[in-house]
Amino acid sequence: MKKLLLLSLFIIPAAWVRSQVDPAKNLYSNELRVGFFQFFVNTFYMEYEHMFSNNTSVVLTGGTTLKKDNYEEIYGGQGGIQFRVYAGHFGNEDMAVRLESGYFGPFFRYKYMDVTDLDGADFNSSWMAGPISNIYNTYSGGILLGLKIVALQRLTFDMSIGGGIQYTDSENDLVPDYAINLFGIAYSGVAPTANFTFGFRF
Repeated sequence: MKKLLLLSLFIIPAAWVRSQVDPAKNLYSNELRVGFFQFFVNTFYMEYEHMFSNNTSVVLTGGTTLKKDNYEEIYGGQGGIQFRVYAGHFGNEDMAVRLESGYFGPFFRYKYMDVTDLDGADFNSSWMAGPISNIYNTYSGGILLGLKIVALQRLTFDMSIGGGIQYTDSENDLVPDYAINLFGIAYSGVAPTANFTFGFRF
């Protein structure tokens, strides 16, 4: 119930904002994109963006993580929302490939991860035999800056960097050493973020 409520808090504001503006004023007011870097961490990640006529947009994000081998089993999901303000259009509309625009805006994200270390892991530099299971709930928010490139009018490439604050709650007190570093599953604190997605307009 708690997770459903959190996702509702992301989706309801986006639906309300969309209803306030007529998307027909934009030739292609929607984009669907897939994350590239996330494939290397066993995650299928997607973004849906709706553009408004006043150079703003809302982006809904979601992803599923799945991994199972002889060492660990990981299952998880994530959802989030971004609000963007675009700084105008840079390129000529007739160009085959052009720098479309730059943007900035806040983001909010929730991530759920169920992790089992089958062989064990280090705790305070001491090895503990497995299997060891833990569930992590991560809440994060911050600011993104990005650039968008458009090719052949329909294909889009979106690159962003930024940072913010994240807090991770673990259901098990036994958190492995590898999980609490800057890019670990259980990290809490100030953290950078970067992303590259590609997709199409419609």
